[in-house]
Amino acid sequence: MKEIILTLDYELFGNGKGDVFHQIVEPTDHILKIAKRHNAHLTIFFEVVEYWRIKEEWERGNKMGYDQDPISAMEKQILEAVREGHDVQLHLHPQWVDAQWTDKGWVVDDTSHKLSQYNREGEYSMVGLLRKGKETLEQLITPVKPYYHCTALRAGSYNAYPSEEIVKAMRKVGLKLDSSLYPGGFTQGYQAEYDYRSLPKEKGIWSVAERLEEPTQSKTGLYELPVCSLDITRWRKYASWERVKSILSNTQHAKELYTNKMSQSAQQGKRSLSDKIKFFFEKECQTWDYCLLPEAVHNLFLAEMEKQTDRRYYTLVGHPKSYMGDQGYTFLLKTLNDNGYRFTTIQEILSNLE
Repeated sequence: MKEIILTLDYELFGNGKGDVFHQIVEPTDHILKIAKRHNAHLTIFFEVVEYWRIKEEWERGNKMGYDQDPISAMEKQILEAVREGHDVQLHLHPQWVDAQWTDKGWVVDDTSHKLSQYNREGEYSMVGLLRKGKETLEQLITPVKPYYHCTALRAGSYNAYPSEEIVKAMRKVGLKLDSSLYPGGFTQGYQAEYDYRSLPKEKGIWSVAERLEEPTQSKTGLYELPVCSLDITRWRKYASWERVKSILSNTQHAKELYTNKMSQSAQQGKRSLSDKIKFFFEKECQTWDYCLLPEAVHNLFLAEMEKQTDRRYYTLVGHPKSYMGDQGYTFLLKTLNDNGYRFTTIQEILSNLE
């Protein structure tokens, strides 16, 4: 049976911008309500480092422009999600480690986006960061789920390449699964840098020895659960009414999405009009994002899934900050249910593997 893992990256924007209620709590509430109607449980990747920093400021008495407590709102939502049967795992962006609140909002360390290149020592070493993140989630969740253990990691912005140090740190703190890679992915920039083009697209999970990006046949106790991806023409992703509405209503996220993609293609803003048009007719590797993509692109992924007769697990990704509306998301959940696919969580997968 094919099993679907809906993952949700519970976070603000990578540059520190955004509002906890508008970009996280409110859209997540909507996403979870629709999931409940379709009997789907999610795995929520909770961004712990920004949570620490926001909590520190709030406890110092800094309201950060909020009329109500953002930390209590996030904690209440996560605990209710756990009660409803959803899973929660570790997500982190190291640029938040030294984030500072200023009169213009949060300022993150733009030199530290890549977990794979993170090399601090002391309390916030790689091992320290993962251990503290794991402990934070366990302390938060065990009051409502006594036997809960944080066992999985997702690196921010898929920055887990090369992964030797991440694997070493995961083993030291007891994390058993990573879900940061997506086959076909490739980018070179100051915020993200990885090359996943050689990863197998037909595998839904694999064992890991020394590197996440190198599948092994041996049983090692550590796994990679890659995000589904597909090469598609860019205009198919961008050209939808829901996307246009999102750009108009969410200029910050639109800027992040489009500017990052353009900058990866040699400063698109400085190129000719014909080159810019050509950009949208080129193919790129797209993750299966159920918050972002329209029905037509979901259908491309569904068709590809039907071809893979031996694959069991299909991991999707979503971000509440980029939720485009109900149409594509509802269509996908209904279609998956109608075709007899089973929704599962990372916690369930690890229980079956052990």
